[in-house]
Amino acid sequence: MRPHTFTAKALCTLAASLFTAHAAFAQVEAADCALRIGSGPKGGVYELIVRDIQNVCGSEVSVCAVPSAGGLQNLMRLSASEADLGIAQLDTLQEMARGGDDNLRSLQAVMPLHGNLLHVLALREGSKVKSSGLNLFAETRQIRKFSDLKGVRVALVGSAQLVGQTLNNQLGYEMDFVQADNDDQAIKLLQANKVQAIFTSGGWPMPNITRHQHDSGLALVEYDLTAHAPFVAVKRNYQNLGAFNFGFLAVPNLLITRPFKPTGELGKKVGALQSCLLRNLDNLQEGRFSAAWKEIKSPNDTLGIARFTRVDGQKTARVSATQRVSP
Repeated sequence: MRPHTFTAKALCTLAASLFTAHAAFAQVEAADCALRIGSGPKGGVYELIVRDIQNVCGSEVSVCAVPSAGGLQNLMRLSASEADLGIAQLDTLQEMARGGDDNLRSLQAVMPLHGNLLHVLALREGSKVKSSGLNLFAETRQIRKFSDLKGVRVALVGSAQLVGQTLNNQLGYEMDFVQADNDDQAIKLLQANKVQAIFTSGGWPMPNITRHQHDSGLALVEYDLTAHAPFVAVKRNYQNLGAFNFGFLAVPNLLITRPFKPTGELGKKVGALQSCLLRNLDNLQEGRFSAAWKEIKSPNDTLGIARFTRVDGQKTARVSATQRVSP
């Protein structure tokens, strides 16, 4: 296994590539918007989570969604003060904080959220893959397990860019990556045989996966390797694609905020939102909201990331965002 060599420079380059998509997403800011929350792409669980927050807590503190390409772009917007809160994967926050950006290192967690699953899609009938060596002919390869991905070209969507690079460095699979702006573009690349697989991250059930039926020609690829912290291996079902008790690689998400003073104007609003979410967690988990809320088991456990302290004086230990923790 090759050592992890994903440098801070590479991370910044990766983040910059997402940040160029800024103009493609209009920031939705109502005139009375008290807090701006970086959400995610249309049709994703991040979007559903922010919508649920608006529905349950919007009467106590007005919030508006800031659409984005995902967690990595949310972190960039938090760093640039273009959002007040945002959703991001634990691994993404740790890797970016390790790069030395003080604005990212100082971010605090409001509460833990659901886990993001790495969804890997391939063509059910297989894709053409060039043979190694002097043989210029392509062979049809069916990709059903993650271990089948050695040497293939993969389209990466959103925060899956970072996960893909990390896994490639750890496993030495020599995958060739292509960036896709969204899931639809990635699927077009797959169907045109310009890539042999797609990496896209999202909570379960992910709307951009459930919309595809068995006759779509798409198949989920099962994760069949050992997971290392902060990643965990989980089992989930997607009946629409014939995937039952399927193995996925998952990583926790957090609702993150900038380090506002608890007694300041914005700090009080973040504290009010935090209190509202904790007080209404049973409703979010049992009511007609995203199934992702049911994954939250310990709402005060922020997985080693410094927890935002409300004005009521509730305190928790301060831990660097660069510290890795076991799930």
